[in-house]
Amino acid sequence: MAASWGKRAANRIDRTQFEKDELLKSLGSQFNVDFADYDKWTRKTVKRPAAQKQAADDSFKFDLVGPGPSQRTVSADSCRHGAGQGLSFREKRMAIKQQEQDKEKAERLKILELRIRTRRRTLIEYEKRAAELLEQNIALKGGIDHHEHQTLDEVKGLLRKYEKYRGGITTLNSHFQKEYEAAKRELQDTKKRIGDRLHELENKVAELDQQLKVKQDELHILMSYKDKEYPVKAMKISNLQKETQTLKISNEEDQEELEHIIKTELGKYEKERTVSTNQIVKSITEKAISMMHPSLKDMALQNMVMQKEIEFHKKEQEELEIANQELQTLVLKLLSDPKTNTRFQMFPEFFPSQQKCTPDMDVVLDIPTQEWLPI
Repeated sequence: MAASWGKRAANRIDRTQFEKDELLKSLGSQFNVDFADYDKWTRKTVKRPAAQKQAADDSFKFDLVGPGPSQRTVSADSCRHGAGQGLSFREKRMAIKQQEQDKEKAERLKILELRIRTRRRTLIEYEKRAAELLEQNIALKGGIDHHEHQTLDEVKGLLRKYEKYRGGITTLNSHFQKEYEAAKRELQDTKKRIGDRLHELENKVAELDQQLKVKQDELHILMSYKDKEYPVKAMKISNLQKETQTLKISNEEDQEELEHIIKTELGKYEKERTVSTNQIVKSITEKAISMMHPSLKDMALQNMVMQKEIEFHKKEQEELEIANQELQTLVLKLLSDPKTNTRFQMFPEFFPSQQKCTPDMDVVLDIPTQEWLPI
């Protein structure tokens, strides 16, 4: 019975799902269970020897049929009503013993009948319980199959999500590597340009030092000029300075106006270029997106979002760098400001302020005039 039930339950498994999925196809062989014969594990009643069974049957037959012919003959012979004589002591004892045996056998028969009825009722209850357990097992089998289908769908969904996630991670890594290589190359180019620029500045500083030396020599010559030549030179210098200042102011105004016009035109052209570029990019993007797979659309949308975030962070980084440069300039200015120097503020008599001469300052000759004594 157990083997037949196991085969029926195994035959109810839907094996078509193993043919549609590679993962379940590899696991399908584990469900090919061969339900063998369970008779060697089932309970069996112990068989009694045939001789004992025959002896018991004979005893039951003997008890049920009654006393044999010899006993009936003895009882008939012992019943001597006509003779008018009573039974002997031996016969009375045998009769009493026979009655006790008959009574005991009758009680045994009643007990056996009661046990047989009880065992029959128990057998019926066991059969009912077996049927209930079979139904429960079938229901459990259906629930297990349903749960397995749900679990299979969930596992498939998780595997698809994992494939998408792995593809996204690979794409991000490749983009990061490309951007890293580009940033590295840009850093090397910047270092090279800065090195060249620094070399040029050093050469210019050397040239300016040489020019400064020449100018200092000229200044020494000028400071030894005679008093007659200085007023004329000073007047010329003053006039030239005024003209230079006037030309500088007019040049600055013209330059500001020209820069304003250039900025206006550049802004207009930049707006037109941005609008046309956005239109072209939008049309090309819409055309490309319409031909893409939905999953690629999602990936492209995510890439666009990430690109916007990168641009936002780059812009924020540039703003922070500009702010840092301004702060550094302000710190240097504060450090060079005499107002922040505690020694100059507390002891000005010991540290008098002296204006330093720089290359961009104008030369002003303050030669004391020599007065001739009247003769």
